[in-house]
Formats: sequence, structure tokens, C-alpha cells
Amino acid sequence: MYHYIHPFADFLRLHLSSISVGLVATILMIYGAHINGYFRKITKSLPFLARFGLFVVLCSVGYAFLSSQAVKGLRLFLYQQKDIPLILMISGAFLVLAFFARNGKNL
Repeated sequence: MYHYIHPFADFLRLHLSSISVGLVATILMIYGAHINGYFRKITKSLPFLARFGLFVVLCSVGYAFLSSQAVKGLRLFLYQQKDIPLILMISGAFLVLAFFARNGKNL
């Protein structure tokens, strides 16, 4: 069985950058509306132009920085895993995120 597991884990390791981007993008897609709602709630006392400017900064700089750092960290974490835990973590993460997306009616 290990004859099949090791090559598959190596295949996953070759594609960890794409897998990490996919996981982080899925998380931001599921929870982005909640983040925006919270941001709207804490800035609602500000004038419209200030809220608009802060929202642009949140979307352009905040999400970009969060995404880039999360992808780097996740890729490094996954790369350090052994074969079977790597396969289980990646499979489990996508299954859990699919479950959360389905429960959140985001699909």
C-alpha cells in the first residue's frame, strides 16, 4: 500500500502552492462576508468617504496580505508533514470546508 501512498504524497507536495491557495481562497470565500460585516459594524460611525476608503484598504491590502501570509504558512506547515498525515490533512480540510460552505449556503 505504501507503494501508492508515497508517490501520491510526493505529487501533493509538488502542488502544495496551488493547494494552499485553494484552501485559503475557499476560507476567505466562506468567511469574507462575515469579515466585511464586522468591518462595516465597527466603521459605521465614520463618514461615508472614510468608510469607503477603509473598505478599499481592507479589500486591497488587508485581504492580499492575509492571503499571502496564510498561503506561505500553510504551505510550509503542510510540506513538513509525513505522507499519510499530509494526505489526510488536505483531504480533510477540503471536506470540512465543503461542509461549512454547504451549511452556510454559499454553494
